[in-house]
Amino acid sequence: MLNDEHRAFSEMIFSNARLIFPDDIRDGLELVVEKGKIKAIREAGHAQASEIVDLKGNYLAPGFIDLHVHGALGRDSMEASPEAFQAICDYHASGGTTSLLLTTASAPLERIVGVLNAVRDSIHRGASFQSAQDKRRSHFSNIIAGVHVEGPFISKARCGAQRAEFIQSPSQSSVQRLLDCTEVIKRITMAPELPGALEAIESFYSHGISVSGGHSDAWDEQAREGFAHGMRSVTHTFNCMSSARRRGTYRVAGLLEFALSEQGINCELIADGQHVSATLMKMLYRAKGPGGICLVTDAIAGAGLPNGSQFSLFGRDCIVEDGVCLIADRSALAGSAARMIDLVRTMTVKVHVPLHEAVTMATQNPACTIGLKSKGRLEVGADADLVVLSPELEVVRTLAAGEEIWSH
Repeated sequence: MLNDEHRAFSEMIFSNARLIFPDDIRDGLELVVEKGKIKAIREAGHAQASEIVDLKGNYLAPGFIDLHVHGALGRDSMEASPEAFQAICDYHASGGTTSLLLTTASAPLERIVGVLNAVRDSIHRGASFQSAQDKRRSHFSNIIAGVHVEGPFISKARCGAQRAEFIQSPSQSSVQRLLDCTEVIKRITMAPELPGALEAIESFYSHGISVSGGHSDAWDEQAREGFAHGMRSVTHTFNCMSSARRRGTYRVAGLLEFALSEQGINCELIADGQHVSATLMKMLYRAKGPGGICLVTDAIAGAGLPNGSQFSLFGRDCIVEDGVCLIADRSALAGSAARMIDLVRTMTVKVHVPLHEAVTMATQNPACTIGLKSKGRLEVGADADLVVLSPELEVVRTLAAGEEIWSH
C-alpha cells in the first residue's frame, strides 16, 4: 500500500479498460498518470509502474464538466459558503463530474458579488494546501472551475423559476461590478434583447467570458445581434427561451430557431428526460451534431434529495417530485435533480446517440466552451481528471488530478 505522499507523485498505469475518445472507443490501451497529468496513452503491457490499476474491462472517460450547477443535497451556490460548495461538489463527483461552474440566480448584485468572492476564496484556499491529505480533504476547490452568472440580466417574460423582482437590464456600472470578478466568472447567461445587452455582451466576450443567450424573449434579429457581439451559446435549450411566433402577418424565428440554425452557437441541453422530450433532443442532435451540444444538469438544491423533499431556491419554495425539481405549486420546473452520468445515459438510451459522442457532449465540448484547455480529453499533457464507468453506465470511480475523489 502506498502512503498518501507517495501516491500523490507516483506513476500509475490504468489498464484493462475501454478508453472513450471523441471519435470512438478503443480497447488494448493503457493510460499512464504522473503528477496529476496524463503522461502517456499506449498499447497495454509495455512498462512497470509504482501502481497498476486494473479497471476490469470498464470504460475510462475524461471527467465530466458541468457548466450549470446551482446546488445539491439541500445546499445552494447562493449560500456562498465553503460547506455548501463542498456538499455540491461531493454530490456531483458521484455522477462523474470533475469540473463544474457554480451557478448563481437572479438576486441583488451585491449578493451575486458575494458568491463570486466566496468562490474565489475557496479556490485560492485549495491551491494553498501542501500535503496530499489536505488536498484530498479540500478537493472540492479543485472541482470548481469558476462561476456561471445566470441572471439578473434576463427577461421577465421568460424568467422561469428565477425571481422577477431582482431582474434588471445591464448598466455600465453593473457590468463593471461583474467584470471586477473576471478571475472567477467563466460564463454568463443574458437576454440579448434587453436595453444595454449588446454592449454588455461585447464587454464580457472581450474579457474571455463565455456569453450564453437564455431566459430570453428575443426575436430572430435580436438573437443574431447578440451573436454578432460575442454570444456563442444558448442556455438550457428549449427551456425559457423564445421560439417561432407571429409578428403581425408573418411568422418569425426566436432564440431557439436561431440557435438551431447557427453553426457558431453551442447549445446547453438538460438531458434528464424530463426538461426536454426525446423527440426534441433528437431534433437538437440532428441540427447541431455531437460537437454543438453541451450537456448540463442545471441541478438545484433538490438534487440528491428523496421525492417529496421541500427546499428553497433563493427564497422560492420548491419540491422534488418524480425525480425532478418543481416550484412548490407545481406550476413550473425549477431545475433538475440529475447528475452528469444521468444525462449521458439518457442520450444513449433515449436519443440513441453513440456513447463516445454523448461523452464528448459532457467533456470536450464544455471544456472548449469555457476555455479549459487541459481538461475534457484523454490526451498526453491533459489533467488526469477521469471517470470509470460500468457497462451499464454507472459511475465506478471519479478521479481528479489522478486522485480518487469518489468511488462506488
